[in-house]
Amino acid sequence: AVSLSNRRRASSVLCAMSALVTGITWLWTPIGLMGFLHLLIAFKPDVLPEKIREKFEKNRKNWCGVAGMDISSNVFWGFFGTCKISGLLAIHGLMGPALDMVANFCWILMMVGAVYTHVMLKEPIGPPAACLGLMVVRLLALAL
Repeated sequence: AVSLSNRRRASSVLCAMSALVTGITWLWTPIGLMGFLHLLIAFKPDVLPEKIREKFEKNRKNWCGVAGMDISSNVFWGFFGTCKISGLLAIHGLMGPALDMVANFCWILMMVGAVYTHVMLKEPIGPPAACLGLMVVRLLALAL
């Protein structure tokens, strides 16, 4: 039989993991909301400053080189914007627990790509690497 103290300890661990997942989810929210910026660059790029459009264009061209084909800006950024917004909704639980896990895994893949992009564009990798770490921790906490 499981002792009362073991049940309490297990309950405390589950509560801590739940709090960790919730905290990371809310920390992640601004990153997911960036999906709206991606949709703007995809469909209304003229409303954004030239400097932002140039940065996004360098990023798109980098990935077009990896893919070996030119992907139009509206398709490329429309896809990423949609992924970020739907991924954000999923990790907030609006699409059920199964898609929360799938979205978390997709965020990890996206952050691996972000680290790669920062390396290729000779930008600091700290921010995307930290984000990658957060989502790995979140996935592990979800799996418990």
